[in-house]
Order: sequence, then C-alpha cells, then structure tokens
Amino acid sequence: MIPKHIQLLFSIPLIIIISYTAYLFTRYSAIPDIIPIHGYGGKNDGVGSKMFLFAPIVLNLIILGFIWMIIRKPDKIKFTFEVKEEDKEKTYYQYQLVLIILAIFVTLIMSPLSFSDVVFK
Repeated sequence: MIPKHIQLLFSIPLIIIISYTAYLFTRYSAIPDIIPIHGYGGKNDGVGSKMFLFAPIVLNLIILGFIWMIIRKPDKIKFTFEVKEEDKEKTYYQYQLVLIILAIFVTLIMSPLSFSDVVFK
C-alpha cells in the first residue's frame, strides 16, 4: 500500500502538467502555425507544426506512468544490495521518495522549459 503523502507528492508533477497544458491551450491560437524545432546545443534544427508542443506533455505522461508503476510495486525493484526484512519498508519508502523527486524534476524539465521560447513569448 502506498502512503497517502507519497500519493500527494506524486500529484505535484501532475498538477504541473495540467497547469502547463491549460496555459498552452490559452496561448495556442497566438502561437504561429510553424515553430522552430530545437535539438541539442540550442541550435535551431528545423521547423515543425505547433502540434509538436504537445509531444513533451505526452512523453512526460508516459514517463510518469512508468514511475508510478514502480512506486506502486516497490517489491519488484531489483536492488543491488541485500535488503533485510526489517528494513524493507524503510527502503521502499526511500525509493518512492527518490522516484517522486525524479518525477518532479523530469516534469519541470520537459513541460515548461521544452518550448519556453515559443510559448512564453
């Protein structure tokens, strides 16, 4: 069973995604139909449809889905060390917290920062 505060903390990335998506919908008509698509190094690699703005949201939701599956069943994690029976609950809790921090970090990077030069102008 997942502790309530773990569930509440996991809602933070979901709230960020929902907020970004709502903001994107409010600004969608003001965004040009063709937008620059960036690659690594900050260089403008090409152009694409403004529908590409939803790709980070979908990818982020997929990643959060995988993280949630791991949080739900921490006993399926293959640890690189021996976990004693009396320490299992504490170890699972720590891994769940680390996964939530990872989920928040991934969400902050993928959602608002991915297309900040197009959406937030």
